[in-house]
Amino acid sequence: MSDPLIRKARSGDEPAIHEAHMRSIREVCVKDHGEDEVRGWGYRPLGNRWVDFIKQGCVWVVELDGVVQGMACVTPIEKDGEKIAYIKSLYLTPDVLGKGVGKKMAQIMLDAARGFGVKKVELESTITAHEFYRSLGFVDSGPMNRRPIGGHPVTCFPMTLHLSIT
Repeated sequence: MSDPLIRKARSGDEPAIHEAHMRSIREVCVKDHGEDEVRGWGYRPLGNRWVDFIKQGCVWVVELDGVVQGMACVTPIEKDGEKIAYIKSLYLTPDVLGKGVGKKMAQIMLDAARGFGVKKVELESTITAHEFYRSLGFVDSGPMNRRPIGGHPVTCFPMTLHLSIT
């Protein structure tokens, strides 16, 4: 077995990204979120949600032996009149958990956010990733809440990180 490879996502990766994303929810997040939350969240159809983000160059994948085993996405957005970076996702399958890939992908996204010229990064963390994001310096920016994904409420934590632009 080779070491995981992180690379920019490219057109055509969408089905593999979706499979890794759904697999991470069903096999990793389910332990913290339970079957009720995962029922809609982890079984959504692919749709075209990754096409534009891949074209914008803000999606990365982790491959292991040529198979996509995780993905990360950060994008610049406008919120309350301020340009910020928003981490849409960072999901890994059990095949690459514990190999340092999550921290590497998070660093890539934070570097991209700096490249956007923003001072703040926001995200909604899963229960599973909450402590991981705290270890990166993110802080809770509001109360835990539940928002519908795939027709079922999913627990999340709004979080923020203030960047120093170097």
